[in-house]
Amino acid sequence: MKKFNFALASVLAFSLALPAFAEGPKKNKLNTNLYEQDAKDSTVSGKVKTVREVQGDTEVFIDNPKGNSGPYTLPENIKDRAKLLNILQASQKTGGGSVTMGIDEQQRIKSVESSGGSAKSSSSIPEF
Repeated sequence: MKKFNFALASVLAFSLALPAFAEGPKKNKLNTNLYEQDAKDSTVSGKVKTVREVQGDTEVFIDNPKGNSGPYTLPENIKDRAKLLNILQASQKTGGGSVTMGIDEQQRIKSVESSGGSAKSSSSIPEF
């Protein structure tokens, strides 16, 4: 009976392992891109719902029917920060127009443009 159990276990183990060997060795694709790629920037548009200070950060929420409404972060070290903040706060007011914000992968605001186009400001965030 021991020989039968051993034979049965051997056949069972072989039959379970057979599909893995039939496929052959699996080759993993290696990432040949050794350098960091530039961040993919995007834009979001909508009317500003909220601009608030939270633990030293300025968070912005927008009414965006196409997707994410926020929070987007306005960095402290951004060029023309006061001007960008004024554009966002003007959109937040009753009767204010919508804005288009350029954002990076971490949802940091890089630029703001009002719908009228007259108040536009681009910025650059210093890299560390």
